Amino acid sequence: MEQENIYLQRINVVVNYVREHLTDDLSLATLAQVAHFSPFHFHRIFRAVTGEPVNDLIVRLRLERAAALLRSTPHMSVLDAALACGFASA
Repeated sequence: MEQENIYLQRINVVVNYVREHLTDDLSLATLAQVAHFSPFHFHRIFRAVTGEPVNDLIVRLRLERAAALLRSTPHMSVLDAALACGFASA
């Protein structure tokens, strides 16, 4: 039970890190380092705790931020919104 709480805390730290660094390097190795796990172990734990792979979370959060930008800035292009949220292209 205690180990599950530690895993949950570490995964929550990673999710918050992703939200704050959407335009930065969010490789598996980087996020595993944030969680203090090996990349292999991190990927397994992340999926077990969140129910989705880490890359799916990153894409979903980037899309949500891009959609919010497009809603709040009507004249912003889709490409500009995508680039502002960490995507390499539209």
